[in-house]
Amino acid sequence: MRAHFRVCQSDADLAQYALFFIRHQKEFNHQFSLANSLIHILRTVQHSHYILVLDDSDQVVGWGHYRFLNAEQQHDPHGELAFLDSTILLPAYRGGRTFLQGFRFLVNQISAQNPHVRTVQFHALADNDYLNRLYHKFAHRIGQSEGYHGVENVYETDFQSLMQYLLTTKSVDNRIDP
Repeated sequence: MRAHFRVCQSDADLAQYALFFIRHQKEFNHQFSLANSLIHILRTVQHSHYILVLDDSDQVVGWGHYRFLNAEQQHDPHGELAFLDSTILLPAYRGGRTFLQGFRFLVNQISAQNPHVRTVQFHALADNDYLNRLYHKFAHRIGQSEGYHGVENVYETDFQSLMQYLLTTKSVDNRIDP
């Protein structure tokens, strides 16, 4: 399935993100309730940057968001760390092509917004074998933490190395799209 990407720039864009998140909260975490979704949105919206994933009819089929942090893990719009906070994609769009195109779009946005970024960090639930195998292809596990959703593996990679990986990679998993 084809998808394209758009940066959230208006309240209407953020409303699309929030509505999609609330409608598909179980794709994010099967134990999430409406209250969990609203808290997550309110906790992250102030300092995050959002990217919508849209189908050919411009309907939202997913989103991702990130924020910039300093060495103390505090919000800093010029921070050297880009933390990829979370994403949701409808199952039909989870193939390697959409992931790779979306990741490239996201990394290009980060580069354009903040030339100070040196490191990218993200988490995956420790019991999610698929994501941990996938993330291991382009990042190093640097530890574990007790997250809001359970034990999470913490991944990190050099920003320039990630950009190079995304430029030279045709597919990131065995579900190679034509």
